[in-house]
Amino acid sequence: MRPSDSSPSTSRTGTLDLELLEDIDYRVALMQFGSALEQTFAIFINVLDVQPDGEVTNTGDAMHRAAQYVRRYCDPTYVVEPPFEAWEMELA
Repeated sequence: MRPSDSSPSTSRTGTLDLELLEDIDYRVALMQFGSALEQTFAIFINVLDVQPDGEVTNTGDAMHRAAQYVRRYCDPTYVVEPPFEAWEMELA
């Protein structure tokens, strides 16, 4: 697995969930206020499933949930389905 596919750095390269964020220039919005970027990373990491041997089993799911947050942040009319659970939003 390439690091760009499995780490929060994917938001810097514009590869969270291209279909969900296709027409949204989210990078500027995220960099404007640090808390949105921090929340995006928290969701990604909280959803990511890393096995004891280090294998990541759901990179796509984690990227999609983080992208849903970004989409909602940039487009208040977007409805996150399913709604975020408290554990997904938790900041460590």
